[in-house]
Amino acid sequence: MSLLPSDVISQAMIHLGELAAGGTPTANDAADGLTALNAMQRAMFGTLIGTRLSAQATSGNSWQVENGGEYAVNTFGALFTLTAPLNPRAGSRFGVVDAVASFGTHACAVNPNGRQINGTSANLSLATDGFGGRWWYRPDTANWTPEGDWTASTVIPFPDSLIAYLPFMLAVIVSAQFGADIPQGVAASAIEGRSAFARAYARRGRNQFDPSFGIMQAAPPQQQPGR
Repeated sequence: MSLLPSDVISQAMIHLGELAAGGTPTANDAADGLTALNAMQRAMFGTLIGTRLSAQATSGNSWQVENGGEYAVNTFGALFTLTAPLNPRAGSRFGVVDAVASFGTHACAVNPNGRQINGTSANLSLATDGFGGRWWYRPDTANWTPEGDWTASTVIPFPDSLIAYLPFMLAVIVSAQFGADIPQGVAASAIEGRSAFARAYARRGRNQFDPSFGIMQAAPPQQQPGR
């Protein structure tokens, strides 16, 4: 069964020895844990998941989206249609921004182009002034999945095999908050988790990724005396 964000937080604290097995975090610890978890998952986009987005202009009443673009759309005059990439790869990303706060007057429609977006194969209508949103592609569900913060009960939008790493990854992030040492096995599992996300969704050379600062990084080589 998939873990919820509340479960990820509890397990991270258990891994650090800050919560007994089967225990429940305090309200403050749960809130702080959720803030840290959301910061962690936001930082995964553009590093472990897909590419960083770059600002792109549009014109006319329709536009073809490419992976890695964040599209400024002006619908002041009429309905505008954006078409998602035809052959997206795992972790492909794109974004949409209401350039002149006009989506409430004329909506922007996002055509998923043979896939799904937000869990439906129909066009997604964006009709809120000032809207800004981003999506990433999950191939096992053929769905353009929205990026955004989670609540304690959000269904985490990753496969169970990857969700299982999140408590270890979060434990490393919140260890300083508790003044706790990071057990070696937890640190190793966190690194393994980042590698697993990179293999699944990153497109940076040979599945390269940036390890979290301070996690088991190799020390710089020492100059030998006399050299």
